[in-house]
Amino acid sequence: MNNIQKTLENLNKKGFLAVYAENVDMAVKYILSNIKTSDVVGIGGSVTLIEIGIIEALKKRGNKLYSKAIALEKEIENAESAMLAGMNADVYLTSTNALTVSGDLVNIDGTGNRVAAMFYGPKKVIIITGKNKIVDNYNNAIERIKKIVCPINARKLRLNTPCAIYGECSECDSPQRMCNVTVYLQYPTRGKEIHIVLIDGDFGF
Repeated sequence: MNNIQKTLENLNKKGFLAVYAENVDMAVKYILSNIKTSDVVGIGGSVTLIEIGIIEALKKRGNKLYSKAIALEKEIENAESAMLAGMNADVYLTSTNALTVSGDLVNIDGTGNRVAAMFYGPKKVIIITGKNKIVDNYNNAIERIKKIVCPINARKLRLNTPCAIYGECSECDSPQRMCNVTVYLQYPTRGKEIHIVLIDGDFGF
C-alpha cells in the first residue's frame, strides 16, 4: 500500500470524507458535484485552488464567492468583511499545508480565518490537496511548513520577514510574521462535513 492509499484509508477511518482524484478534471467534477449552484462559497487563500481552476469554474456557474483575494480584485475596501462572510458560507474551499499519512491536517496561518473555517463556521468544508503535501508525521509537517511553505508564501506576498529574505524560518517576531496560528486537525469537529480531495499530482507549495 502506497502513501496515498494509506493516507486516504486513515482519513476515512477518522470520519473525513476522503477521495482520490487521478487528475484535475476528476477533482473539479467531484467538488462541483458537492456544491449546489445556490450555495454561498467561502474561499481560503490557496494556490492549489487557482491551479486546478475551481474558482473560475464556480464563478462561471454563478455561485456567490467570498474571499480576501476576490474582494481586493473587485477593489472592495474592507476585505475583512469578505473573510467574515466566508466564515458564514454554506461551503468553504481551501487546501492544507501538510497532510500526515496517519490522517491529520497541519496548517499554520497568519490571520486565522482559513484554519478557523476548517473546524468552525461552514458546515461543509472541501479541502483540495496534491500528493506533495503528504508527510510522515506532525514534526515533518511543521518542518515542511517552516522550510517550504512559509518562505515561498512570504515572498509571494512580498513580506519583509526573515523567511522571505533567507528562505527559512527563524521564529521571528516581525510585525509581518505569518506563523501566528497553528492548527492540528485530527478528526472532523462535531456537525462538520469535511471532504478531502487528494489529487495524484503536485499542487500548491
